Amino acid sequence: MDNICIPPEWKQAAEKIKYNTKICIVLGRTDSGKSTLCKFLVHHWTSSGIRVGYVDSDLGQSTIGQPATVAVKIFSNPPKPDEYLHFTSFHFVGNTSPEGFLLQTLHAIKLTVEKSHQYGAEITLVDTTGFVDGPVARILKLYKIEMLKPQWIIALQKKEEIEHLLKGYEKMGREVIRLACSKMVVTRSQVERLDYRNQKYKDYFKEAKPVVCSIHKVAFPFCILGTGQRVFPHELPEKIQGKIAINYPYLEKCGSELLIIADRPDEELPFCELKKIFGVTSVVFIDKSEIKNLLVGLNDDNNNTLGLGVIVDLNPQSNKLTLFTPVLNTDGIGEVHLGAIKIVEGKREGGRLRVLQYL
Repeated sequence: MDNICIPPEWKQAAEKIKYNTKICIVLGRTDSGKSTLCKFLVHHWTSSGIRVGYVDSDLGQSTIGQPATVAVKIFSNPPKPDEYLHFTSFHFVGNTSPEGFLLQTLHAIKLTVEKSHQYGAEITLVDTTGFVDGPVARILKLYKIEMLKPQWIIALQKKEEIEHLLKGYEKMGREVIRLACSKMVVTRSQVERLDYRNQKYKDYFKEAKPVVCSIHKVAFPFCILGTGQRVFPHELPEKIQGKIAINYPYLEKCGSELLIIADRPDEELPFCELKKIFGVTSVVFIDKSEIKNLLVGLNDDNNNTLGLGVIVDLNPQSNKLTLFTPVLNTDGIGEVHLGAIKIVEGKREGGRLRVLQYL
């Protein structure tokens, strides 16, 4: 912190809230200096003998965790710069933005803050994304505040760009401290942000190897795969067997859903007829060719994230899920959480994907 010019107001705020505080949240737009402020607060509070849990929920530009995750690091002493590179625990969300993953984001933050308390943090400091504009961001931030019930909210602003959030929190009885952004904040371009994430992926997957899991021994929480009754093409009415056999898909029925996994979304597949035959309200389609390189979270039976993986091949016919991951012992994997990002060769983002197509 010796190389950073710390505004006097930052020091005053740190002193004001360091006692009788269990949870403190930092809000601000992208490039407002949230991570710099959090590092200062960690340094300042640990210098006073306070054990701090730093929860980093910035899914796209995490300081201590991996992209698409929420991570926590426990500090008992003023940290050295390289100590931010290793997290104590993390939880998979699935995307580098909360959009489309609001419930997963809130759930991951809740679990990670609880971990911080379990590890003995006296203050848990929650860094957030720069996602602050629009109704979706307002809803996410509101429920995050309601869920965590922080004693203090620290808001970084250049002018009054997040007052639309702060005034509402104050009316709800929350304590808000408004701080000016540091003049030393460096604005990063989208290319620089992507390069930052790609380096994170590269570092994380450098020890990864291909491993094979039994599909039917793990749960896919957002998909019915492995939970229903498999349907074989020859069990279908003769009039549609030919159409089905062309693509040779995997079919599984569970409740009101019919899951189809095939090499490509063949337009010849009679989705409407299949709905009538099985009495389902929706057909869920997974394109095997598209799901390759998908980033996934590998959790144990207690929903703790063991690590990340990338799908190499999904073959339900042979009951095999091949992953590229540093989690080499697959015995502990109980859940596979599907993300929305492709990671090519464990080194770089290769686009985003909506895995489950409802037809």
